[in-house]
Amino acid sequence: MKQLFIILLSISTFSFAQTPNFEKLDQFLDLLLKNNKLMGSLEISKNRQSIYQKSVGYQYLNYAKKGEATASSKYKIGSITKTFTATMIFQLIEEGKLSLNTKLSVHFPRVKNASKITIEHLLTHSSGLYNLTNAAEFGTWKSKPTTPIEMLSRIKKFDTMFQPGEKYEYSNTNYLLLGYIIERLDNKTYADALNTRIVNKLGLTNTYYGSDININNKECHSYTYANELWQQSPETHMSLPGGAGGIVSNTTDLIAFMEALFNNEIISRESLKAMTTPANEDFCKGIFKSNVQGQTLFGHEGGIDGFQSMLVYVPEFKTTIAFTANALNYSKMQIMLNAFQASLGMDIMLPTFNKIELTEDEVKQYTGVYESTETPYDLVFEANGTILKGAPEGSDLKDLVPTKKHEFAFEALQIKLNFNLSEQSVMFKQADKKAIKFTRKK
Repeated sequence: MKQLFIILLSISTFSFAQTPNFEKLDQFLDLLLKNNKLMGSLEISKNRQSIYQKSVGYQYLNYAKKGEATASSKYKIGSITKTFTATMIFQLIEEGKLSLNTKLSVHFPRVKNASKITIEHLLTHSSGLYNLTNAAEFGTWKSKPTTPIEMLSRIKKFDTMFQPGEKYEYSNTNYLLLGYIIERLDNKTYADALNTRIVNKLGLTNTYYGSDININNKECHSYTYANELWQQSPETHMSLPGGAGGIVSNTTDLIAFMEALFNNEIISRESLKAMTTPANEDFCKGIFKSNVQGQTLFGHEGGIDGFQSMLVYVPEFKTTIAFTANALNYSKMQIMLNAFQASLGMDIMLPTFNKIELTEDEVKQYTGVYESTETPYDLVFEANGTILKGAPEGSDLKDLVPTKKHEFAFEALQIKLNFNLSEQSVMFKQADKKAIKFTRKK
């Protein structure tokens, strides 16, 4: 995807408008709600001022009265918890209670390879410890109360996947252990440490460690879409996820946390630099570093039960975007991308949910290599049964969605393709840029 994106950028360079395009973003979110793709909240902040907030759908459905989602609705945020956990670990490092080189054996000597695993290995998912949420028994564990002692016993049973520092492999086990280390060093529960170290310092009013869902406290139930209905998801018992995924929050608090983090208000400039320096691939320490639309962004995503979430910060634009959902049947990355584009005043493509069926012969009409005098890149289209695939030459082919007769879209990059069979040509249009005509090679 990155390679495809870079090539497409060279075809059509983005220019950013000054006025945000939030009317189109409203239409997009309303369309997702109407088509059973989303219930949740989205908020955008620029220069530490909220410039957009919208909630769609309901906090809960399976009661006599539906509770409409609002800006104050609270969601379980899953693995965004890891960014909070990493922040508290860096606070402890600043206090001299830990270092990145501290061995796991100082606190949990019976965990396999504990004498080789460091705090840095845990933060960067390079410890080699098995991811407990992948265990066959996890489905049985998740609904029952548990204790750190029981979780440690489970961790000890699994062989390590690789030697510490050898490679990167995402594992919730790492952040469970970091949460337990915070509890040991602060001599209090993770929930209380969170309150003391982050929530109270920042004046957050809707962020805390989760428990059983309480709809009277504006907490959302979560849902998955099956048999053409939103069906309530079973709750993970909140004694289990700990520092890996146990926090409840809302979009406003998530933005406040992220802005405080990147303005050195809860950890020092030096700690932030260490936290946001990639150790392997795109993962830093409790946060990912990525490139979208040519811009560097930092963030994390989360998922627990039917909840999905994403939190990103774009330093160049001083823009923070928080997305929380209690029902999602759509790409959260696409929602985040559309939010960012709208904040820059760019047009966004509204998805088409009308299903259009093509035969294999119809798809074959569009195949071939197409060239243009306006760009050095050719476009390649191939048939895969009833699916048309396409990309710039040399890139991985992507599935294209038929939206109407002779028209296809690749929504992730805001691309529309209009074929003219009589001319043997295709018009390529990305976002609100000038369309480029490609002609099939002889």
